[in-house]
Amino acid sequence: MNLDELKKSMSTLDDVLAQKSNGPINFSTATCDSAQSRVAKLYRNGILNCSVLAVVFIILWISGTDQSSFPLAMKGFLGIFMAAAAIVYMLLYRAINKIKPATSTPMQMMKQVASLRLYTLVAEIFFAIVLAVFFTIFLSNLWTLGSYTFWLVAGALLVSLIIAFIMLPKKIRDFRELTAVD
Repeated sequence: MNLDELKKSMSTLDDVLAQKSNGPINFSTATCDSAQSRVAKLYRNGILNCSVLAVVFIILWISGTDQSSFPLAMKGFLGIFMAAAAIVYMLLYRAINKIKPATSTPMQMMKQVASLRLYTLVAEIFFAIVLAVFFTIFLSNLWTLGSYTFWLVAGALLVSLIIAFIMLPKKIRDFRELTAVD
């Protein structure tokens, strides 16, 4: 890029930055409220699912039933991990309920939604990494015991991933609609 092209690009950028929007930002409260209720429902489902799984795996861990296909240490890890995930979803649920589209200023609401998006993204990525490591160890353990159980669990994981990827655009839409503008 030569100097003339750079000057032209900079002047175009200056023109764009100089334009100010004098109109106020008005959120579509109906869209924001419905998106907020859908996201809150996702968090409630996460709390419920993780809590039930945590109780089941902690009971199995405490009872001491050890099997070669699913060792006691894995049950303990999964129980503690699911309890921690339930707590994280509780915190995210509290954060979504603090957002008030009708009464918050646009800057306040944008900040709260951006923080919620960031926290959710970080939590989901962390959960995915931990579960990937767990299932790598678990599937390698199953492979040594027999290929039939390995393929059965691997197929169930594949179906779960397909369902998660199908539901992903809906979740993205819900988070995008949290700040829907009229």
